[in-house]
Amino acid sequence: MLKYLKGLVASFLAAGVIVLGAGSAMAFGHYTPGSLGLNAATLPPEGFHYTMYNLLYNADTMTDSGGNDRNVGLDLTVFANVHQFTYMTKYKFLGATYGFDVLIPLVYTNFEMKAAGVDQDTFGLGDICVEPIVLAWHTPHWDVALAAGFYAPTGESGDYSSPGKGYWSLMETVGVTYYFDDARTWTFSLLTRWLQNAEDRDTDITPGADVVAEYGLAKAFPLNNGGLILTAGVAGYTYKQLTDDSGDGASDDQYFGNAVGPEVRLMVFKPFPIQVSLRYLFEYGTENTTEGQNVCLTLIASF
Repeated sequence: MLKYLKGLVASFLAAGVIVLGAGSAMAFGHYTPGSLGLNAATLPPEGFHYTMYNLLYNADTMTDSGGNDRNVGLDLTVFANVHQFTYMTKYKFLGATYGFDVLIPLVYTNFEMKAAGVDQDTFGLGDICVEPIVLAWHTPHWDVALAAGFYAPTGESGDYSSPGKGYWSLMETVGVTYYFDDARTWTFSLLTRWLQNAEDRDTDITPGADVVAEYGLAKAFPLNNGGLILTAGVAGYTYKQLTDDSGDGASDDQYFGNAVGPEVRLMVFKPFPIQVSLRYLFEYGTENTTEGQNVCLTLIASF
């Protein structure tokens, strides 16, 4: 049963590419689907950016390979509070702005599964994500993001509710945001994360590789003579395990899932740029994982 319970999340940037880090209660890899939404592939300009990211996830369903409820008596609540520090430098590489970031997650998990007789409650430091390579291109109608980084197993692991996952992961990011009009008010974004995992120190199983695609269609509304910008739209994600787990006792069941929901975002430019976004996503069509809903609140300050 542990195979179905390994995972909650982690990692990345301020004005468009963030990531989160958490624990072992949800069955997907280090990166948490739904960490980003509208304009996901739009990275911030030069300067220092601080992000406080909050995710509240709740699920009472765990699905099998056919998408049916396993009826295991699941009751899962996870709250992750993530502090992200991003610096976009003045240096250029192939026309792109170069930057880097680090993300530090604090994770609370309440996990109950009656079928396994498990009832746990844990709070602690999750797995830290470091992105030493972040590249951002900006044109009148396109933003492009490339990045590479890793997750370190800094959080405690081994229990269902542990804040850490117990293994290292590499992550590559590729994404684009397209602006339909010259005023850059209508946008569509698509951001993909590709992860490869090392052996789990608690189970000696190597989790399979996975990919996460996050997307959003948005409309921006300038207010107060441009001093405020309100953005609203629809966000969503799809994630999929690409290869089987390996090692003694590994399962050949692969996880898959989707989600969709609304998002609103407000940006204020004085005394310095501050951005607040609120997103609600509900999951559907999942296989071999939990199925629930999450509320994401993100606060970003740029200096």
